[in-house]
Amino acid sequence: MKWVVSSAIALSLAGCSKTPESSAGEPDIAGNSVAGVAFDYSYDLTLPSSRISDLQEEHARACERLGATRCRITGLRYTVGRQGDVSANLSVKIAAPLARAFGRPGVKQAESVGATLTGADISGTDVATAAAATATERTDVAAERARIDRELARVDLSPRERAELRQQQAVAQGQATAAAATASEQRESLANTPMSFDYTTGRGTGLVDRLQDAGDTALGSIGLTVT
Repeated sequence: MKWVVSSAIALSLAGCSKTPESSAGEPDIAGNSVAGVAFDYSYDLTLPSSRISDLQEEHARACERLGATRCRITGLRYTVGRQGDVSANLSVKIAAPLARAFGRPGVKQAESVGATLTGADISGTDVATAAAATATERTDVAAERARIDRELARVDLSPRERAELRQQQAVAQGQATAAAATASEQRESLANTPMSFDYTTGRGTGLVDRLQDAGDTALGSIGLTVT
C-alpha cells in the first residue's frame, strides 16, 4: 500500500508594507513517524539563480554535520542553461527518525534567503505488510531446506533421488538468498529516508523580489495599453 501527501504553495505580493510570510514547510502528518511505513520526502524551491549554489551547499553541509551514519549525500546536480537559468538538486538519505527534523529546518533555511517553497511531497509505502509476508516466506523456505537436508542424510537414496534432492536444495537456497535480500531492503527503507531538494531559478519571497514581480506586471500592463 502506498499513500501520498502533497502540497503546492504559491506566494503573492500582498502589499509593499508587509514582510512576506514564511510557509509551513512540508505538510503535517500524524506524528513524527508511522510504524512500518517507509517515507520519501521531496521539496521544490524557487529562488534567484545567484543564491542557488550557496543554499545547495548549506543543505549539503547540514547533512554532513549529522555524520555518515545518520545522513549520506546520494546525489548532487547543478546545471546552468543557455539563458543563465540554474536548476539543481540535492538528494540525501537520512535516518528515518530525523527526517522531519531535517526537512523543516532545510525549508526554513531556504526561506530565510528568499526562496519560495513551490511544492512539497511526502509519499509513504506500507512496508510492514510486505515484511510480514517476507518473514513467512523465509520461515517456509527454512523448513523446506531442513526437510531436504534430512532426506539427503538418508543412506538408502538412489542416485536419481539424490540428484533430484540436490536440485531442490539449490532452488531452496536461491529462494532463501532472495528472501534475505528482500528483508534487508525492507529494513533499509524503514531505517533511512530518501529526501531531495530541487532548486529552480525564479523570483523568491523577499520584498525586493516581490517588488520586481510587481514592477514586471506593471510594465507588462503599460506595454499592452500603449500598443
